[in-house]
Amino acid sequence: MRVSNLLRARALGKPTTRSKVRNRLAGLGATALLFATLGVAPAHAVEALVVLPIKLLDTSGEPTDQAAQHAERLVRLADGLATDLTRAGLYRATRLPADLLRRACPSEDGACLLKAARARGADVIFIGVVHKSSTLILQLWARVVDARTGRDLFSRDLNFRGDTDEAWHRAAAFLLSQIRDGGLEDR
Repeated sequence: MRVSNLLRARALGKPTTRSKVRNRLAGLGATALLFATLGVAPAHAVEALVVLPIKLLDTSGEPTDQAAQHAERLVRLADGLATDLTRAGLYRATRLPADLLRRACPSEDGACLLKAARARGADVIFIGVVHKSSTLILQLWARVVDARTGRDLFSRDLNFRGDTDEAWHRAAAFLLSQIRDGGLEDR
């Protein structure tokens, strides 16, 4: 645009090519600043997941009482799973403490478990059971279910070897990768 035409356009209050570009750049800058300040919302809201206390079924027949060690490992497994699922951005995960669950559902029937988890704000529920059949062989049954319907959304039966802290830690890491990479069934 020539200088005389530019001056005439400004005098008449008409937008010029330069002012249009400047306005667009200002708008883009404001939008970028807004996204940088507020962050971009995810395409879908992160669901609330409640991790129920993980149970142990020990049919190994070992003479040594390992109840205290197993209780610790079960709590660490549940805590770690809730923390890691939240950290990965997959869920807003919390644990339902065993004492609260015992008071709410003494019989631990399915309908009561769903109700107790929903009362804690759950959209989905993690249910886990570890079966120790011998010193070396353990199996972890893991389910994620819809808190409203009770329908399985994710189901894995994982075997791991060794009843040690390291073996349990590796099993937990593998379970997390299965949940992260396996995805849940569409509801």
